[in-house]
Amino acid sequence: MRLHSATRLTVSQVLGTIERMFLGEDGPLESATAAIDALMAIDITAVDEDELMAAVLGIEVLARRIDAVRAVAMGRLDSSGCTQKQVGLPARRWKAIRTHGAPPVVARELLVARTLARFGAFAEAMRAGAIGSEHVLALANACNERVEAALVELEDGLVTFASRHRFTVYQRHLRNLVAILDQDGPVPDCGDVDRARMSADGNGNLLVDAEFSGHNAVTAQRIIQAETDRQYRMARSEHETAGSDIPPMAVLRARALQALLRRGARARVDDPKPVVEAILPVTVDSEGNPTGIHSVDGQQLDDVSAAVLICDAHLQPVVVDASGSPLRLGRTRRLFSPAQRRAMIVRDGGCIFPGCEVPVSQCDAHHFVPFGQGGPTDIDRGAFLCRRHHGLVHSSEPWEICVCTEDQLPARLLCQHRERAAGARLRPARTVITWRGPGGRRLLAQNAIDHCGPAPPRRRAAA
Repeated sequence: MRLHSATRLTVSQVLGTIERMFLGEDGPLESATAAIDALMAIDITAVDEDELMAAVLGIEVLARRIDAVRAVAMGRLDSSGCTQKQVGLPARRWKAIRTHGAPPVVARELLVARTLARFGAFAEAMRAGAIGSEHVLALANACNERVEAALVELEDGLVTFASRHRFTVYQRHLRNLVAILDQDGPVPDCGDVDRARMSADGNGNLLVDAEFSGHNAVTAQRIIQAETDRQYRMARSEHETAGSDIPPMAVLRARALQALLRRGARARVDDPKPVVEAILPVTVDSEGNPTGIHSVDGQQLDDVSAAVLICDAHLQPVVVDASGSPLRLGRTRRLFSPAQRRAMIVRDGGCIFPGCEVPVSQCDAHHFVPFGQGGPTDIDRGAFLCRRHHGLVHSSEPWEICVCTEDQLPARLLCQHRERAAGARLRPARTVITWRGPGGRRLLAQNAIDHCGPAPPRRRAAA
């Protein structure tokens, strides 16, 4: 059968032609390219709904069958060692380089190939389009040397189960089956095969690359994803409250890792003390004016990073002259006292930026006017900020925190302030903290009521 004008063919007809090619019933192999070209030339926007639904399913079957062929070819290439002989690279790295592909994706392809070589029924089902590479990867991740022989005996039933149930149900069924078959317990600790690399690029950036396997991979993925979801909910709340943009997933995941690192650095998560413990050399000129702040390894800190760290990190700023000789050590009165922090905890309840859910255990105590500029260490002139919103205050387009009285509030904010107090059955505070954005927009700062909600009403005394 030869393919004519693509406009004369429907999606189902083209898929049927490709299907017959797979079965070896339709002409020479070179006609496959014409079939794929015909499929791509069809105007999908003109296809009716029923045919479109059928087309999506048909294309998925086609993609699975092509994946099966690709896996066989990749497995054969890997086992032959020809890329190592000819170009000095293993098959995985050679393909990633030549196709400009992601190495983890190519590694998964090779894992599928090696698994299909051991499980014939899965290979046949994938060639038929009944299952996809994700089913084979789930099998590869669940399998170990103690249960492999038993899984080979049971694979016909597993393939049938996978083709008839949702993927998550298949995954759960597979895990439960392996748990029953594995009489010697779970896979040994995989920590010795995990890898993590960390390097600085010389521009103030830290590059982290980690690879986890087995149960460590499952645990890390769940923890990071749960915190990423929490960061997304916070960003969405801030978007609804303050109009800030919801960042892309990569940014949210970076925030999640920062939050987990800061949380894990504490011996007690409910400890209100600052997290960071460091020494920052502060260089001053002959008149005592600061000229630069460095990390202990000599890296110059940018103004924003220095301002955030100096504001309320548990650090010792060592003031040095131009030659690096220390002049004086620290100024403990710069920090809020434990008693002051406890009072601020009761008042703020967490970060005071509207919509933020970060608790006080992960916040800095921020001076509204920097201590180095004469700002007092007073609870009326300080509040808790999470590290991210602390950075907003010191950014190139800074947000401003203002302290005002009720009669200085705009009508909209005054109404919000009084409604919040009324909901908690409290009298509105005379002193109010607000935010002013770079564009002049004013927002009411959060307090403990926003973080914790109003206290439950007390039970009335018996008459």
